[in-house]
Amino acid sequence: MPGRPSQAKPLQYIGALVALIALVGYVVFDWRFGETNGVLPLVIGIVCVVIAVGWKLYQRL
Repeated sequence: MPGRPSQAKPLQYIGALVALIALVGYVVFDWRFGETNGVLPLVIGIVCVVIAVGWKLYQRL
């Protein structure tokens, strides 16, 4: 994967939490990320993007 991995512990913990949510959602709740009728996975994805962009903007300040 291109780019430098983040060494920020909070961001790594958030990434691990998102991966866990995705795994549990896929296995337990039968979520399929990328489907057009899944509202909750879409919301989770949007929240992840907002966190990632916010973190990047925070680092630049």
